[in-house]
Amino acid sequence: MLRLRRPVATIATLALALASCRPADSPFEPTPASPSLPAFALVPPEGTAADLDVAGWNIEWFGDTQNGPTNETLQLQNARDVILGTDADIWGVAEIVNQAQWNSLESQLPGYTGFLASESVVANGASYYSATEQKVGILFKTSVATLLDAKVILTANNTDFAGRPPLEVKLRVSVNGATEDVVVIVLHMKAFNDGDSWLRRQNAGNALKSYLDATYPTQKVLVIGDWNDDVDVSITPEKPSPYKAFVDDAARYRYPTKALTDRGVSSTVGYPDFIDHHLATNEIAATEIASSVEVYRVDSYIADYANTTSDHYPVLSHYAFGTGGGSPPPPPPPPPPPSGAPAKVIVNEIMANEPGSSTAGEYVEVVNVGGTAIAIGGWTISDGTAVRHTFAAGTTLNPGQGIVVFAGASGIPAGTPNAIASSTGSLNLANAGDQVILKNGTTVIDSFSYGSSLAGSDGVSMNRNPDLTAGAAFALHTTISTLKASPGTRASGAAF
Repeated sequence: MLRLRRPVATIATLALALASCRPADSPFEPTPASPSLPAFALVPPEGTAADLDVAGWNIEWFGDTQNGPTNETLQLQNARDVILGTDADIWGVAEIVNQAQWNSLESQLPGYTGFLASESVVANGASYYSATEQKVGILFKTSVATLLDAKVILTANNTDFAGRPPLEVKLRVSVNGATEDVVVIVLHMKAFNDGDSWLRRQNAGNALKSYLDATYPTQKVLVIGDWNDDVDVSITPEKPSPYKAFVDDAARYRYPTKALTDRGVSSTVGYPDFIDHHLATNEIAATEIASSVEVYRVDSYIADYANTTSDHYPVLSHYAFGTGGGSPPPPPPPPPPPSGAPAKVIVNEIMANEPGSSTAGEYVEVVNVGGTAIAIGGWTISDGTAVRHTFAAGTTLNPGQGIVVFAGASGIPAGTPNAIASSTGSLNLANAGDQVILKNGTTVIDSFSYGSSLAGSDGVSMNRNPDLTAGAAFALHTTISTLKASPGTRASGAAF
């Protein structure tokens, strides 16, 4: 969707209001906790007991008397009413300035507990977040989650994160009779649309991706907060999204909020782009309830919202846990092959219609679904016309191991496991229909002939359904997973 951008001067003016800066030194006298305060807003619930409901919200300059809404008491009351009314299980918040005002808010949220990145429960937090600057924080229902660990991360990239390193919180979550550990990371990226700010956001995003790739390759992780940029193209003129590395790694990550970007929805008051995102690793993205991500327009329930409460709207996403309500959880992965069973190598996934226009992104994934290792050196992959790849001597597939042959090295996405380039520099897989044939000499090991219906969607592969099942039919990847493709991993994105 083509969307008009604000002129540079307008963006810069608005970004100034969103950016972090040190407030005045005058002390703030917090509103004392008063559970008897009347509700000023009746906000309808968006959370349900059947699902894990996650919200992110930048509460503009909360508790700061020099910036943001001027009536601190009213802002606190409205924030309280939004959080209690929405009824989400987990809230990641940003731009919280005054600790005492935060404590007052927390005391008026029965059933919730939480903390800011500067509090003692957060390892190293006080070293990076001072009493007078904007802070990130978290709130969660005590009936749903218990705290396992909290720390600030990526402190070596503190400058790239605008002096606000992300808050990482490990929670044990129980919903619908199911209990799982979930990692929630709350961040507030660098503001402004100038080139240096864009570069710092890109550096911060790349550092975060490297950290998640290495630290949580198979865990359920959500990253929520004020990303201060969009994921289609950047707010910085003529620049791609600084978070392109995440967007391109569809096998491991997904922005549920990109659906809102694609529809031209805004997450802030008066600003055209969507900058308050949720990022999910594939393990939890697979449980997202379809079409559930939303900007909650609580300005419908709060008078003069932009001046009394915040210049950002809450953003929510919802995930299925357990067996009741919402979308069912994904099916369990296939069992590991029995030890000692014969090797069985199959063609498991084919990308004929590569992402974009470079045919180097075509690939064929083969997997040993048997129980013993097998040497495949000298084996070939052909299309309907010619041999396109010969496996190098010494190539071995262990039980449960896969290997992905891409048409060209330039088409291999960063981080793709066990990926190689075709020995001929091409796979030549036709979108109108073709064959993929795996041979050992003249013996056909596995083959598949596909039609245009399985190669008609740009960037969407075809995959065995069920995944990793010899003889199973092929289906469009999007019909069996939330991912468009999964080279080198299970269809869900989990490791083999």
